[in-house]
Amino acid sequence: MSLSVPTRKLKKLLFSSPLSVILLILVGFSMPYESSASAPITRESLASIQARALAGDIHYQGILAIFHKFGERGLTVDLDEAERWAKLSAAKKGSLGLCVLAALELEKGNGERGRFLYDEAYLHSNLRSVVKSQDPIALFCMGMIEIDNPPRNFAKGIRHLTKSSEMGFATAQATLGMIYFTGIGVKKNPELAIKWCSRAAREKLPLGMFYLGMAYSIGDGIPRSDDYAIRWIRAAADRQLTMAQLTLGMKLATGDGTKKNLELAVEWLKRAAATGESAEAKLQLRRYENQLFRMRNPPAAYVPDNQQKPAIQLAQKEIMAGNQSPPAPFAQPPSKVQDPLEDPLLDNNPDPTSSSPGKHVGLGEEALKKAAFKGDLIASRRLGLKYYSEKNYKEAMKWFEIAAIKNEPEALRYLGILHFMGQGVKLDYKKAEEWFTKAVEAGDLEATRYLRIVKQFR
Repeated sequence: MSLSVPTRKLKKLLFSSPLSVILLILVGFSMPYESSASAPITRESLASIQARALAGDIHYQGILAIFHKFGERGLTVDLDEAERWAKLSAAKKGSLGLCVLAALELEKGNGERGRFLYDEAYLHSNLRSVVKSQDPIALFCMGMIEIDNPPRNFAKGIRHLTKSSEMGFATAQATLGMIYFTGIGVKKNPELAIKWCSRAAREKLPLGMFYLGMAYSIGDGIPRSDDYAIRWIRAAADRQLTMAQLTLGMKLATGDGTKKNLELAVEWLKRAAATGESAEAKLQLRRYENQLFRMRNPPAAYVPDNQQKPAIQLAQKEIMAGNQSPPAPFAQPPSKVQDPLEDPLLDNNPDPTSSSPGKHVGLGEEALKKAAFKGDLIASRRLGLKYYSEKNYKEAMKWFEIAAIKNEPEALRYLGILHFMGQGVKLDYKKAEEWFTKAVEAGDLEATRYLRIVKQFR
C-alpha cells in the first residue's frame, strides 16, 4: 500500500495548511520511517502528529491509531480509523501499529492472532529501543504486552504504565486507574484508581471519564454521587465509548442513579449496539425495545360481561382517578451534554446543590446561579445571555450547555451562534449546524434563519 499523497490532495494542503504543517509534510513526504519524538509526545500538537503520520512516519501513524482507539486529544473513539492507521504503520513493521492491531484482535476474541502481533511488535520491531528512549506511548504499549501477552508479568507491566502515566499520557493513566479500580493482576487500591482516573478525565479521555463515573456510582474510593456518576458516564458516552453508552442506557432503563427514561435508554443502547463491539448491547436493546413497544401500545382493558356501568362512564372514572396517562412521546436523539467541569476533583468549586428542576428564585446573578444549580433551565439560559452580552463567551457557553441538556431552545440556538461566529471556541460550521438543527427541532423558529445561513458555508 502506497503512503504517498495524491497530487490534488497535496495542492489542497499547500493552500490550506499552516506553514509548520506544510514543512513537516514536505520534509518526510516520500520516505516511510519510524522515529521517536524529539520533544515529549504529550506536549506535541495533534496537528503536528497528524502531519507526520500523513507524511509517512510509521511511528506517528501508530500514535494516531492509539489516539483514535482511546479518544486522545479530544478525538472521539473510532476503532475503524484506529485500525486504518494501525495497518499503515504495521505494514512497515511499525511497533505501535502492530500493538494497536494486536489489541483490536484480542478485543474481537481472536486471541491467537492478537498474541502473534504482540510477538511481532516485541521481537521484530524497534519497540524495545523506543521504550529505552522513554517514549510514553511505547512504554504504554510495552506495559500492555507484559499484561496481556503470556507469559504475563503484571509487576513489570504496571511499572511501564506508571512511568507512562507520570509522563502525562492520559490513556496510560486511565488504564492504570482501571487496573487499581478492579484489582486485576494487582492489589485493589481505590485511592490510586481515583488519582489516575481523575487525571485522565481532566484531559477529557473517555476511559478516564467512564471509570471515574463508575467510582462515583458505587462510592469506591470517593463519596458516592449519582449526579457526578451520570455526568461523567454521559461525557464518555458522548465521545463514542461503547461501554459508557451501554452503561448509561442501562441506568436510564432501570432508574439506577437517575430518573427512569425508557425512551432515552433505547436511544443510547442503539448507539452502543451500532458499533458492533458489544453483544450485550444488542441483547439489552432488544429487551428494552420490546418493553418500550408494550408501553406505547398497551393491551385493551378487560371488561367482564357482568359489568353494569357503560363504557363511557368507566372511561371517565379512569380519567378522573388519574390512572390513564397520555402516551409517552418519542425520545429525541441524545444531545451534547455539558462537560462535568464542576467536579471537585478537578477544581475547587462547591458541589451543585441539585440537578432537579426547581422554581426560579430571582434575577440577581447569585440567585440565578443558585437556581441554575438546582436545575432551573430558564436561570441557566438567562446567565448565558448575561455573559454573552458582556462578551464573556466561555462563561456564556457553560450556562447555555447546562440549559441545552434538556433541549432549552434558545440556549441551543446560542450554542450554534458561538460555534458559527467562533466566539470563545474554535469556529466550526459543522457543530454550529448541529446546534441550530437541535434548536429548530426543539421549536425555536429563530434558529431556522441561522440554519439556512450556516448551510451556505458548508
